[in-house]
Amino acid sequence: MAYLAGALRVVAVVLAIVALPALARSDDNATPPVACELTTDVAVDLATSPISTPAPEPPEVAPIDPRVAAGEHWRLETTRGPVHVWVPPDYNAATAATVVFVHGYNTDVDTMWTGALLPEQFARSGVNAMFIACEAPYGKLAPMVWPSLDGLLASVAAGTGKRMPHGRLVTIGHSGAYRTIVLWLANRALSTVVLLDGAYGELDRFAEWVRVSRNHRFINIAYETQSYSDFMHQAMPGTFRVDGLPETDFEADARAARVLYVRTDVGHWPLVTGGVAIPAALRALGVPRG
Repeated sequence: MAYLAGALRVVAVVLAIVALPALARSDDNATPPVACELTTDVAVDLATSPISTPAPEPPEVAPIDPRVAAGEHWRLETTRGPVHVWVPPDYNAATAATVVFVHGYNTDVDTMWTGALLPEQFARSGVNAMFIACEAPYGKLAPMVWPSLDGLLASVAAGTGKRMPHGRLVTIGHSGAYRTIVLWLANRALSTVVLLDGAYGELDRFAEWVRVSRNHRFINIAYETQSYSDFMHQAMPGTFRVDGLPETDFEADARAARVLYVRTDVGHWPLVTGGVAIPAALRALGVPRG
């Protein structure tokens, strides 16, 4: 009997451990899970993959873009690290979107805000939105920084005192940002996900999120992750495929697609630093222009 009791205790512990990932993925507004046959993660050689390469050196400090200076910028100090917020000068909360940018590995939000000229890219899109850039894990083994999207938005609302947008909620993630974004998929308010070479893992959960609601939009721009993305998009009905990034805007049929898959040779880091992919993706959202 003692042996049986001990065995039962072991089984109980194992079951509890197996349940932990599902609990950790919960958010304030959860959607029911849908079965999916894709594998969760892909095999990546971290020694050679761009996901592990350091971010490029930030450019020399340049004069502030007049379009950026005309808007409002906050750098909020929170218990989870700094959060940058920018709104254009003609920001209209009644129609504005909320766009949350999440950086990848080997960098931080302050470096990306200035090094990738994020506010300049946001301004160049011409989109009426509140743009938010938050801290994220520095590496594969680093813990989550913002597991709750609602928690992040509450911190922004309290820190800026600005009227929050009433339009769609969008998140854009580069590279290892997929680990943060996948935790946010359970939030019912999230309507659009943009991955910039970020399909390194959780492919099944992204495909599930796309299938669970026709109101969910998904834009995937892939460089190193093309083979993984090819596999993932097999489980995303109606995917519209495009080869190469446009100089300015995507064609109308691409902008209208609920699921847009773009294969590009622009490079892993240039996707976020080059000043093309982010504005083009933002203009493809169908969000009112400023």
